[in-house]
Amino acid sequence: MRIYRIDHVAQVTPDLEKQVGLLEKLFGFRRTVSWENSEQGVRGVRLAVPGSWGQAWEVLAPSGPTGSWVQAALDANGGRGGFHHVAAEVPDLDVARKEIEGRGIEVTSGTGGDWIQAVLTPPAAGGGVPFRLRGPGSLTLCGDETATVAASQPQGGPDLGIVLLDHVCQAYPDREELARWYSDLAGFTEVWRTPIDLIPDMADLVLNIPGSATCWEIIMPRGEDSFIDRFLAKNGPSVHHVTFQVADWDAALAACDHHEIPTFDEETGVKDGAAWKHRFIHPKHTGGVLVQIFWEEKPGVWVRSDKIAPPAA
Repeated sequence: MRIYRIDHVAQVTPDLEKQVGLLEKLFGFRRTVSWENSEQGVRGVRLAVPGSWGQAWEVLAPSGPTGSWVQAALDANGGRGGFHHVAAEVPDLDVARKEIEGRGIEVTSGTGGDWIQAVLTPPAAGGGVPFRLRGPGSLTLCGDETATVAASQPQGGPDLGIVLLDHVCQAYPDREELARWYSDLAGFTEVWRTPIDLIPDMADLVLNIPGSATCWEIIMPRGEDSFIDRFLAKNGPSVHHVTFQVADWDAALAACDHHEIPTFDEETGVKDGAAWKHRFIHPKHTGGVLVQIFWEEKPGVWVRSDKIAPPAA
């Protein structure tokens, strides 16, 4: 099978309007579609991410009778919101199902068979990132069969000035193993990696998803007290963070201050004569997803700062 386009990243929340309001005001996302499917017990809003044509953000909340999959996801997280799945397109859904099941991975089907869901991480890992996959000719992925256009206007006031949903980051014990798995299973291709001995407590590797502006990062622990080891012990090999590029660093931080959203763990540097910076926003301020924002003075310098080794002399 081949994944050729990331469609959206989805999160669940107990309060749909509050979460959507945050994404509109601070993140500058714009709602494009909303729906309520009481039969499936789900309400949702799809939001456009600035600069990420074809990649969206979806927020899902319970609706109707109790016992829906959305409510189950919230219950599993103590009632708190958080990341739920990545949705993508494949050329042939039946081929994708056979390939996934052939690797010993459990597959569940959406209503009417329009989409399937599976954790595409190696089964032996004991967890991973859920993917929802659909083939050509279908637009439904989240109980949104009855979706209606619900476009919103810009909220006004400062926002982060996001220009791209850059990548989704997954924690895993061995970056080489997971990179080979995703390459063989879904056609992901490696584009850069951190030299193994550069950072004391971690190493990372990024894969491109052909046809998609959004990449996939794998981070693995190194050393005796890596924050990734602690994350894996608590969460398993799941999504660690989602990264957005911003156009203006000072304006992005001013927007955080305006909305009383703290940031942490800033790093700055200069590469090839151009500056770069990044920071994080804690999940408790984003509805349950760790968010990284970065800015670069020239294209590619943030990546080259520590991910691509310089040419040999």
